[in-house]
Amino acid sequence: MSASKELLQIVATNAPLLLPTFGYAALWLLVRFIFYVVMRAYWRTKPGGKGLQDIGLQEKVLEESFAIFGSLVAFVLGIQAFQHSDRGGCGLFNTLGCFAGWPNATGPRDNSITLYHNVELGWYLHYLVKHPLGMGMEDNLQMHLHHFSTISLLLISFTLNLYRSGVLVLCLLNLSNPFLHVAKVLHYVEAPADKLAFLLFAIAFFLSRIVAYPLVVLRATLAESWQVHPPFLDPQQHLAVYLAANVLLLLLMVMQVQWFAGIVRLLAKALGGSQDDFKKEGKTHDYAKTKHD
Repeated sequence: MSASKELLQIVATNAPLLLPTFGYAALWLLVRFIFYVVMRAYWRTKPGGKGLQDIGLQEKVLEESFAIFGSLVAFVLGIQAFQHSDRGGCGLFNTLGCFAGWPNATGPRDNSITLYHNVELGWYLHYLVKHPLGMGMEDNLQMHLHHFSTISLLLISFTLNLYRSGVLVLCLLNLSNPFLHVAKVLHYVEAPADKLAFLLFAIAFFLSRIVAYPLVVLRATLAESWQVHPPFLDPQQHLAVYLAANVLLLLLMVMQVQWFAGIVRLLAKALGGSQDDFKKEGKTHDYAKTKHD
């Protein structure tokens, strides 16, 4: 059997297991709708609420508050999936095992891995349609590119049996997300701890996405992968998979470096400038908007 036919057969076997993705996307939309209704009703009972009388600010707080919930769900499910995906051979310090035996799966796939991919895919699909459906903020082109890249990586990870490395990548990327959304909520409501929360987010982002991501993920996918599995560099076998996955991972690295440059500028304003400077700089790094902005 040719390499392409073998991979197509693997995809055909795995793809039906992702059909619940659409159900999870609908569930995320339903939970978001209920969350928005409840919070807006609550705010209407608090006429003196500082800052939350502004509709645009309400939308931003709603967006980030729901994102806190989503990122925590992803983090918990990701840790569970990671515990069952590596079989002791694929981790932060032993990434050579991430590709051993590929393209075959290493034993029965744990249900936590399937659940994690379905829930995460549902989350990003719901992100693409929430604003057209009248819920949440509108993402800019860069954020849409990020969503499509992540969806593509999730599909490659699961359908091509690359979930050992895929779960490692996604867990690493998700590590700083709760810190970001908490910091943004505190910043929007002008809480006294907003600068501290942003500092914690900057540290988490730097360690996970600027340090660990290239040292662990890119080193593994760009170099170790073909050392363990030489057909990754063979045009007649698995070079297309190698290129597709690494182009997406490198694209995410470029976006992360760009975001971190903005984080450094914002951090400088938070620690050395006035509160007004901090707020003004923060507005330039909002990657989503509402019609009320």
